[in-house]
Amino acid sequence: MLQMKRNAGLTLSEILVVLLISGIIMSIAFAVFSSGWRVYGATRETALLSRNLRNVVERISEELRWSREVEFGDSLQGNDWIVITLENGTIKRFQTSGQSRMNEQSLSDPSDIAVSNLSMTMRTVEDNRVMFDVSLTASSTKNGKISESVDTSIAAYNLRNISGSGSTIGYKK
Repeated sequence: MLQMKRNAGLTLSEILVVLLISGIIMSIAFAVFSSGWRVYGATRETALLSRNLRNVVERISEELRWSREVEFGDSLQGNDWIVITLENGTIKRFQTSGQSRMNEQSLSDPSDIAVSNLSMTMRTVEDNRVMFDVSLTASSTKNGKISESVDTSIAAYNLRNISGSGSTIGYKK
């Protein structure tokens, strides 16, 4: 009988099986990488939002801590009030002079965060000391599904035995 010798090499069916298995492994690897990249992006946006909110709360804390006189509301009478308010998704700080605003600045960065809620409550605690409770809620402008809230309490050193609440506060130092 004649025996046929097999040449060294791969058959077409063996090559196709290797390509099929390699394709399956590559698609699984791509799916895992893609999922990890999405999680990384969402985590990064959440961290950025959280950091920005903490910075805003810290700025508000610095402003209110040494206030001597405080009023809540939009219509503050007189000059020399410093006002913190929420306008169009941005927390603003400005000084009043009659009916005009001076030295207006944004405490929050509207390109990164859209603030949906700012609430401030002033309460009297033991020894007639005054505490401000500040609550902020915002979402990322890059991914509206990511939102964060920050709450803090601030001791006011120069105020005694008063209370109030609102989303706009005027104070004098």
